[in-house]
Amino acid sequence: MPSTEDLLKDISDRMTAIDTKADAATNAVSEENLRKFVEDYFGALDDNDPLVRKMRFQTGEGEDKLKGSKYGRFGLGVSDIEWLHDLKSAQKESGRGGGPSDELTRMFNSLSPAVRANDAMDTQESGYGQQLIGAQYVGDLWTAARPESRVFGLINTFEMTAPTAYLPVEVDIPEMIMVSESTASNSSAYPTQNTGSNRVQVDAKKFAIHQMWSADIEEDSIIPFVPFLRRQAAISLAHYADSLVLNGDTTATATGNINLDDDTPASNKHFLAFDGLRHVGLVDNTGNSAGTLVGSSLGLGDLMAVKGRMVDYTYLHDWGHPTDATSLVYIADPATADLIASIDKIRDARIYNGGTDLLSGEVARILGHPVISSIAVPKTEADGKASKTGANNVKGQIVTINRRGFVAGWRRHVKMATEFLPATDQQRIVYTLRLGFGRFTPSGSASGIKSADVIYNIGL
Repeated sequence: MPSTEDLLKDISDRMTAIDTKADAATNAVSEENLRKFVEDYFGALDDNDPLVRKMRFQTGEGEDKLKGSKYGRFGLGVSDIEWLHDLKSAQKESGRGGGPSDELTRMFNSLSPAVRANDAMDTQESGYGQQLIGAQYVGDLWTAARPESRVFGLINTFEMTAPTAYLPVEVDIPEMIMVSESTASNSSAYPTQNTGSNRVQVDAKKFAIHQMWSADIEEDSIIPFVPFLRRQAAISLAHYADSLVLNGDTTATATGNINLDDDTPASNKHFLAFDGLRHVGLVDNTGNSAGTLVGSSLGLGDLMAVKGRMVDYTYLHDWGHPTDATSLVYIADPATADLIASIDKIRDARIYNGGTDLLSGEVARILGHPVISSIAVPKTEADGKASKTGANNVKGQIVTINRRGFVAGWRRHVKMATEFLPATDQQRIVYTLRLGFGRFTPSGSASGIKSADVIYNIGL
């Protein structure tokens, strides 16, 4: 039975063998002959050829440098090179390998805009783990997540320089008054008007994704395994970022949470971080909601009524009729989104305009306002809140927002750390981020939020 050290050495030797095999394959064919073969073969193909369609790849910053290299031929991207370099460096630091090859190091240095020193993952156990924070990898990871996100990507963001941030907000505008001409040296001063202001508090909360895998995975599969983990992490970040802003509810009791109305949510549930968009109409300001609809009667008039409920006559904020029509967005669970798209007037207008979808998940437009389908919007019970019994959640829901009324704050962008666990012969990878969310309220109270609305209890 081979020891753990023997297995680790075998894995390291196999990883080194990839470079050797790739070099041998590269040297077998001269660059000139290879170039001529590619030009002669692919020059005869048109864009409709199945092979051409299959060979289209997404490229980004630095990807051109990989073209023609052995790493490019293995299908690795910039982020894969950075991750592989950091992983090999960590092996060397722990005495389990010789580190990255010279060629891999040169490729890493040419691709990465900022090569950072490796810091200990845990300050209390310095040297046990290795923190791998590749600046370009972090950027690529979130870039991959945002196009998949359908709601979070619509909201403006800002950088938080402290765990708690205060955002100044306007309350009202000064009234313009009619005055008479001043004709005497002792004329009374014109009356003054104040401009109201307030602030919104944004607190950063910490989130994490923690994954582990066995070190027994064969060396030849560790390379394609890297982009697989990256992709899954990106999808997770996209979905839960959407869910976070849509479903946030800090209620941690046995009843009342909009995501679990009849049980106490686990203390580490992501939606407990802060109150979100659905919470506005269902809890904070129930005047911005409607809950008596059935699927067969949902019509354009119901969707138009939302716009009227989003007008703040007290502070003169018209969230429901923005200058930029795309600032107002209808977000619905997939079944309800399809129901909206099937409304005769909306369907006919979409056909008339060529059926173009402009935003991710967009299924229709209402007077220029996008209708987005998002699986992060849950089906619920009749009160708009989700039950722990899935069979009870049969009602649709529409969340309408003016995206100028909300903001997300980054205290820590996505960071990645990895370590080897010798006691279990496993690898561990952890993604962490710190994020806050703010909702515009001129009154300083959540009950004053008018920039969101919820239609619930929609029969499907």
